[in-house]
Formats: sequence, structure tokens, C-alpha cells
Amino acid sequence: MTRPELVTHDAVYPESPRWYDGELWFSDVHAYAVKAVDTAGTVRTVVDVPGRPAGLGFLPDGSLLIAGALDRRLWRWDGTSLQMLADLSPMVHGLLNDMVVDARGRAYVGDTGFNLMAGEPPRAGAVITVDTGGDMTPVVAASGVQFPNGAALDEPSHTLWLSETTARRVTRFRIGSDGRLSEARTVIDLPGLCDGLCVDHDGNVWVALLEAGEFWHVAPDGAVLQVLPADGRLAVACVLGGPDRRDLYLCSAATTMAELAQGSSRGLIHRLRVDTAGAGRP
Repeated sequence: MTRPELVTHDAVYPESPRWYDGELWFSDVHAYAVKAVDTAGTVRTVVDVPGRPAGLGFLPDGSLLIAGALDRRLWRWDGTSLQMLADLSPMVHGLLNDMVVDARGRAYVGDTGFNLMAGEPPRAGAVITVDTGGDMTPVVAASGVQFPNGAALDEPSHTLWLSETTARRVTRFRIGSDGRLSEARTVIDLPGLCDGLCVDHDGNVWVALLEAGEFWHVAPDGAVLQVLPADGRLAVACVLGGPDRRDLYLCSAATTMAELAQGSSRGLIHRLRVDTAGAGRP
């Protein structure tokens, strides 16, 4: 396959895709719901999220952790009920955004610092960590980040990658034993706003360039290996999934930034078979 194939157009604005238990799970942000799509393209609603879902991650017991963008809370969905795990609103200055969860249940979630779509003036954000298997006390893992967005981590190398959207770069951090992030290093400076990302076994990053409408494959030294166009749509997020993690799922949206601010969008998810499998999380 040389071009991505359409999996579904049954979405409004698909974000934070996560492969789990034979399905692609995603936040359908402006539908205020978490959904899942199977390999045949059948979409189901998992749970409605009144606080508007953003980042997703799976906990060690298989339950789903959801970042509520507007209410600034972390929610747990166990298949039956939606329960609040942590209220981060006292320490969040913007909205909760994308999130990644490690194997022990430690979550890393972005505080955007300001509301971009509402036209607020830019302000630095933060990455907040919450140990869901520990005392649940939220801690600022990194401050001064510029609109933290797509996130991925590799636990053996103690590395976390982050899209800093308004800084137009992908940044790599070292994860300390206490979960705090240090040794920030720019992987690549980008020509536009960046959104969701994932990593592969070669240490390369797939990253969505939102307004440019492209998905870039970037080597650890910043070299651009491949560019996939989203055919005029916003490029939103990507993840490597499937049974062998060689199916690259691409989330995009037929909308404009102005229309999106009003919640108007038509989301699509495509799939492309790639040579190098996914690594780390998501």
C-alpha cells in the first residue's frame, strides 16, 4: 500500500488515538465522547465525556484514563461508570490536553497554559504527572513548555517526546525516577503548528503538522524521512497500532481553525502499512 486507506469518516474531530485490544480508541473531541473503531471501520461510542475528552491512556488494570479538557480533571472509565480520579483545575492555567500513561499507571498530561481556540494571549504551559498507582498527588513534571500537545514515552530509555505546538517543535525529555522531566532537547524545529505524535522502534517520530496538513516521519537527528499529505485537511494525530504495531493510523479533520473554534468539523481516520513497528507508548 503506497497511500493511506480510509478506515472511517464517522467522527467529528478525532484526537489522541490509542491502539488497545484490537481496536483504535480515540477522543472524538467535539462530539464530547470517547469512541473506538475496529479494523473493518465500525465505530462505537465508548463513553460520553461532558468535560470534553482530550488525552487518553490505559491503566494497568485495563481501565481507561481520560483527560477532561474543559473541567481539567482526570477521569477513569472501567467499562461501566465514569469516575473522577483527580481534579487538576487548581493548578491548570489553560486546558488539559494530550496525555500518555506508562506501564505502572503514571500519567503525563499537558496544561496548555492558555485557550488557543478562544483567542487568549499565549502563555507557557506545563506537563503534570499523576501517579495513579501511588498517592495521586499531582506534580508539575516540566514547566515553561509551549502548549504541550502530543506525547509519547519509552520507559527503557527513560525518554518522553512532546509536541510543543506554539513553539513549532518536538522536544525530548529525560524522565527521572520521580517522574519529573529534565534535559530538554529539541528533536526538530517545524514549519508550523505540531499536534499528535508517536515513535517507532528505530527512535523515529511520526508527528502531525496541523495547519500544514502533513504527517512527518523524523529521524532522531531531525532529518525528515517521509512526508504524508492529509489532502487539504488538518493533520491532527497519529499512532502505530495493529497486532504487530505496523499499521500507522492517521487522524485528520476537514475543517479550518476558525470553523473548529465553533466545533464544526468532519473527522477522518486513515491507515497505512509501514516498515517499522511502534515502540513505547502510546
